[in-house]
Amino acid sequence: MKCKKKIKFINKNVFTKLNIDSISAINNKSIGYITSILACTSIPHSNIKNTFFKRSNGNMTLKIIADPEYGLPYGLIPRIIMIWLCTEVKLTKSPKLYLGKNQNEFIKKLGLSPTGGKYGSINRVKNQMIRLFHSTISLTYHYKNIHKFSNLTIVDNIFFCWGKKNVFNNEIKLSKKFYEEVKHTSLPVDLRVIKIMRSPLAIDIYIWLTWRTRIINNKKSVLISWKNLKRQFGSNYSNTCKGLSNFKIEFIKKLNYVCFFYPQVNIWILKFGLKLKNSCPHVPYLSY
Repeated sequence: MKCKKKIKFINKNVFTKLNIDSISAINNKSIGYITSILACTSIPHSNIKNTFFKRSNGNMTLKIIADPEYGLPYGLIPRIIMIWLCTEVKLTKSPKLYLGKNQNEFIKKLGLSPTGGKYGSINRVKNQMIRLFHSTISLTYHYKNIHKFSNLTIVDNIFFCWGKKNVFNNEIKLSKKFYEEVKHTSLPVDLRVIKIMRSPLAIDIYIWLTWRTRIINNKKSVLISWKNLKRQFGSNYSNTCKGLSNFKIEFIKKLNYVCFFYPQVNIWILKFGLKLKNSCPHVPYLSY
C-alpha cells in the first residue's frame, strides 16, 4: 500500500512538472500572489503552545502576536489562505473579497476538498482562519541607527456562520494597511506548485527563492549560513548542534524538491550554507 501511494505521489509530481514546463503560468491562468512579508520570513510550521512567534531575516524581523484564546496560526492552511487573499486582491483590486455561498465553496476556492471530521479540511480551515484573523503581524527593520516597525492586522472585521447551507457573510474586508501592503509588494507564484506541495517548509522555500534571487545584483552572489537559515525557517528545531544538523538535512531535502519545479534558480549547497545568484523569477512579474 505504501509503495502504491509513493508511486502515485511521484506520478502526480512528474505530471505537474511536465505541465509547468509545457504551459506557462500565464497561459494556464495559474498565477497566484503572496505578500513579500511572507517571502522574507515565515509563520510557524506546526502548533506552538505560545502566543508569540518571532523569525528573523537579516535586519528584518517578523513577529506574530496571537489572541491567547485561539493561539498562533500554523502549517499549510494559513499559507494557502494568505495566497488566496493576496491573489484575490491583485485580481479584483478591492479590499472586499467574496468567500462563496458556504463553507464548501470557500474551501474549494482554496484548492482543497471539503472533508468532515476532527482532522478534515472543514475543521482545519475554520480553526486556522480564526487563528490567522485574530493575530497581529509586526514587522521590524533595525540597522545601526535606523529602527522602524509596522503593525498589521489582516482584516478589520469578519462574521461567518460555519455550515453547509449558511452563508458566512459572503465577503470579508481587509484592513487598509494590509490591503495596501498586498497591492504594492506582492510577488507572483505558480499555483500549480503551491497545490502540489503539502509541506509548509517547501512552500516557504519556493516563495523565498522566487523573491530572494530576483533582488540580488546581477554581478554578485549572496552567501547565507545554515545558522541564519535556521533563524529564518527552522522554528521547530532546538538551538543545539543537533538541532542545526537536523534542520540542514530537512532543508536540503525540501530545497531539492523545490528545485525540481524551479530548476532555473541559481543556487549552490555548500558546507557552511547556501550560495545564491540572481535568477529569473519562476513566474514573470506582470503589471496589474
